[in-house]
Amino acid sequence: MEKEHHIRVLGWLYVGNGALMLLGAIVAMLSLTVGGLFSGTLFETVMGPITGVLVLICLFVLSLPSFLAGKGLLEGKGWARVLAMFLGALNFFSFPLGTALCVYTFWTLWGKDADPYFEGAYPSRYEREY
Repeated sequence: MEKEHHIRVLGWLYVGNGALMLLGAIVAMLSLTVGGLFSGTLFETVMGPITGVLVLICLFVLSLPSFLAGKGLLEGKGWARVLAMFLGALNFFSFPLGTALCVYTFWTLWGKDADPYFEGAYPSRYEREY
């Protein structure tokens, strides 16, 4: 496969990573809210939904860089290469899927053979459609 194809796959992997984080945030918020409402005590009934919303907000903020990196990689932006490598390094400790994403990120983006994609040698998906 060409390096361009690997970079596009990596972009979609980062979009998927962000989507999974967002899905986890929604599940955590719903679990905390429903658990708090059915707890039977006033404190937990009030604090469950509040904690759920705070967890949702925090995980939403943490998922944004993955969405941005994925979108930037799909469009061939140079800043997305740096962001994806940074996120890949952070994902290294999230064994086993994060480690695999880290290795694939560095294998794909490291080196001179990925440079033409980010320097505009390959047209982006949006430029090809129009």
